[in-house]
Amino acid sequence: MQNKTLENQRVLIVDDQRAFQLMFKGVLYSMGATNVAFAPTGEQALAKCSNIDYDILFVDYHLGVGKNGKQLLEDLREKKLLKPHSIFMLVTGENSVPVVVSAVELEPDDYLVKPFSQSVLRSRIIRIQNKKAQLAELFQALYDNNSEQVIELCQQEISAAGRYQQFCKRVLAENFIALKQFAEAEQVLQSCLEQRRNGWALLLMAKVCFEQQRLAESHALCDEALEENRLFAEAFDIKARSYLADNDPEQAFSCIQAATEIAPYSMQRQYLYMDIAHALEDTNAKVLASKQLYEITRRSMRQDVVHLLNYIRSIIAAATLSDDPQQRNRYSQEVAIALQRARRDDNLIRETDFDLFEILCQARLDSVNGQQFQAKKTYAAVAEHAETQQQVMPDTVLLLNQIGEFEQAEKLALLIDPALKADPVLQRLLSEQQRQNQSQQQHFAQLNKDGIRQYKEGQHMAAHALFEQALELAPMNTGCALNVIQTSLQLLKTQSYGPGGNMLERCKKAFRIVDNMPLPENHRKRYQELLNQFSQLKPEKRRK
Repeated sequence: MQNKTLENQRVLIVDDQRAFQLMFKGVLYSMGATNVAFAPTGEQALAKCSNIDYDILFVDYHLGVGKNGKQLLEDLREKKLLKPHSIFMLVTGENSVPVVVSAVELEPDDYLVKPFSQSVLRSRIIRIQNKKAQLAELFQALYDNNSEQVIELCQQEISAAGRYQQFCKRVLAENFIALKQFAEAEQVLQSCLEQRRNGWALLLMAKVCFEQQRLAESHALCDEALEENRLFAEAFDIKARSYLADNDPEQAFSCIQAATEIAPYSMQRQYLYMDIAHALEDTNAKVLASKQLYEITRRSMRQDVVHLLNYIRSIIAAATLSDDPQQRNRYSQEVAIALQRARRDDNLIRETDFDLFEILCQARLDSVNGQQFQAKKTYAAVAEHAETQQQVMPDTVLLLNQIGEFEQAEKLALLIDPALKADPVLQRLLSEQQRQNQSQQQHFAQLNKDGIRQYKEGQHMAAHALFEQALELAPMNTGCALNVIQTSLQLLKTQSYGPGGNMLERCKKAFRIVDNMPLPENHRKRYQELLNQFSQLKPEKRRK
């Protein structure tokens, strides 16, 4: 009977090595397989699975260019292409901890490290087939996301003291946790832990304690799980969340670093890493997490250009916070490399105006390096287009805030698509810039307000001084530049600006901020009026 293990089974081998495909096909034929298909890439495997329901998939972790085996498993589950009876086995020659643990965390039906014997392969397949057959209704309910039926079927198997009762206890506890029925989950887990304090039960109980804010108990359970197995990355995750909730980001960071060293290829883990880096105000860590999110999603179903854009935005945000010219230069180089690399990934950037994004990035870097006029000039050339493109509208807002066009940035920020703004990384980039600029904006607004009051009271010299102070805080602010021009013209007309300082040059300098720049209608009219007033000055005053 053993040689009929795979009889009538539709098998798919996903491996980019032709020699292994042929060798493995021979092994499977000796086990009764007659219907064996091949796919050298994750993309081709996904296409085949869209048309055929395979019974068993043997998938190599590394598939050369494109999706890897882990990403293929994620995609198949996301698209519901892996049927309840199907068996998915990851096969690889690599046994490094990050690869193995990251793959196992995704819970394929099994994980085989090359080389393996035919007897081992056969016994693994038979074991999984028996489990899938015995719990067919449960696997169907899990596939259908039918929580009520999952609970009922698990309880039936547990009550009958069936062969798979431990597996059902775990599924039942996970289901209760997902439904936030923590008391029920705790009851199931407590009975498991009374029998044997195994790792999965300790971790799930730690989750329950964390959700109920029983942080000390959660810590202790995670430590116990880690004593059993130091590669429980999820235990470090839970500890990190607990420390963060307990307002101890340093300890949280130590835990999340340990988790990412063990298994870095988890989006949720990288988001947590970023949350902790944010709490610590660790700029480099935020950039690293953003880069990892981009790398993780680049070839998966979760591929989204926003992860690439956020990675580059995070580098520029880090550059704005650095006082070290050499560090800023390194960040600029990292942006250039990321942009160049993205150009080679046409599938990713196809639906994005990447030329425009790159122009806005360069303008932001110019601003970081003190070239405010160049930054505004670059923006002016694309302003009309930039303010209508949703995908890069956040970059326009970030740039406008950097060069001091606070009012314009605020108006444009309201137009960003809520779905785009809901991205946690982008949301944080925008809010962090707002927080960092808050004091500067408030001081700017107050100086501008005081200047307007002084101007209305006829104190033009005092008003001019206040407007120039405000312009130092926001060097390219159009409204403030127009205020400087207006007060300069008043002082030039009355020649009441006193000794020291060339008022005409200061007026011309302010004009350069708004000349040939895109202006809102109210500013455009005012600019034209001031330009007319300047042209009406006596020639000798304009030459001074």
